[in-house]
Amino acid sequence: MATSTATDVSGVTTEESYREHLRRLGDESARRTGKSPHQLYQERQKRFWDAIEMKEPDRVPVILGGNDFASKYCGLPLSSSYYDPIRWKAAYTKMIADFEPDVVQSSATSSGAVLDILEAKNTLWPGGTLPPDVMHQAIDGEYLKEDEYDLFLEDTADFTIRRYLPRVYGALAPLAKLPSLGDRAAGFLALLGTFASPEFQKVAQSLKRAAEEQTKYRQAMGNVGADLTSLGFPPMSEGGGGAGGPAFDQMANTYRGWKGIVTDMYRRPEKLIAALEKINKGQLARATPADPKRKGPQLGGGGAIHRGSDRFLSKKQWETFYWPTWKKSMLKSIELGYIPSIFAEGFCENRFEYFLELPKGKVVLRFADTDMFKAKEALGDHCCLIGAVPSTLLQLGSPSEVDDYCKKLIQVCGKGGGYILRSDTNAIQDAKPENVKVMVDSARKYHP
Repeated sequence: MATSTATDVSGVTTEESYREHLRRLGDESARRTGKSPHQLYQERQKRFWDAIEMKEPDRVPVILGGNDFASKYCGLPLSSSYYDPIRWKAAYTKMIADFEPDVVQSSATSSGAVLDILEAKNTLWPGGTLPPDVMHQAIDGEYLKEDEYDLFLEDTADFTIRRYLPRVYGALAPLAKLPSLGDRAAGFLALLGTFASPEFQKVAQSLKRAAEEQTKYRQAMGNVGADLTSLGFPPMSEGGGGAGGPAFDQMANTYRGWKGIVTDMYRRPEKLIAALEKINKGQLARATPADPKRKGPQLGGGGAIHRGSDRFLSKKQWETFYWPTWKKSMLKSIELGYIPSIFAEGFCENRFEYFLELPKGKVVLRFADTDMFKAKEALGDHCCLIGAVPSTLLQLGSPSEVDDYCKKLIQVCGKGGGYILRSDTNAIQDAKPENVKVMVDSARKYHP
């Protein structure tokens, strides 16, 4: 299945033409399946819910994601999700309608114009700081210096305004010149002259332009999840919720960087633990209950294991810095009525025992590089498992090799229920479309 006129969405340039595009996709689905979108949605949702609740569904459900794969499938540059939201959402809905997975899982998208205006330094993105067809990259940086822990712990808001934002966004660099804001309630009027200076006027203009572009982008992007629901495809989660992901990863990814946090584990472990507990305290305070009016399992909390895999942290480091606060967050999410959905990136076989500390049937684990068959043996009776067709196989393998691999996953991991098929990551932009089709079709072809 190569890109052709059948997958061309270049003519979708307005909201009106996008709505017509959705109508055509719906009509094609009705002709092909003989079912209404509502019927298809109910069938797929039940299959998904059964797997989440560790029941044995009529067959193994399959999830498809991949923002960048959608772009390539329809002949668009990867920059389209950043700068051309109408065409990109046409591509994404076309991809889902063509491959017909049971569940949809997409990554968040960002406005390239907003990143341009703010001069973002913690990311590189296609069409902006990267060529149009190069995948986005996160920039690891030390945005909280080793001698700033006390400020972070005492007044996180002040740290964010005067230290973090000026370092991450070039357009906001003048904020670093502000005096400490912690005790300025009585002297606020004295600061007004600062905001009248040319450089702060430029900051205000940049924020205004960024806000306008963000509004424009969100209006153009609309609610793609609702559009796919109208075509009969349920989302992986609806709105999220819960108490958030690992505090350690937030500290590493957002503030200290990998080099910084590794140093902290040895040189200032007490400060690091205090910061992790502060982040976790905020997570628990902000968490809201699941919607009692909604039917079925509600996924929320969990997050992704970024720096906590077997190859990043030792058992002692995991137990000291990573697991304690994260476990609190997940137990809070469960208490609030959610099922935490976890993406275990990297190799996580040494983490199996910890997930057994969580209530049975109350967590979903999606794996990337971890051996799925070992995961099934260790955790298959405890929680729903998702994964993990290698993206390298989808890119370089033959259709028969993909079919054989998926068949084994379905027959072994799907036995007894509680299993969902999908690729190891959403980064399948270089996958062969025919291999992705084989992966999705295998869920209809094989049974445990």
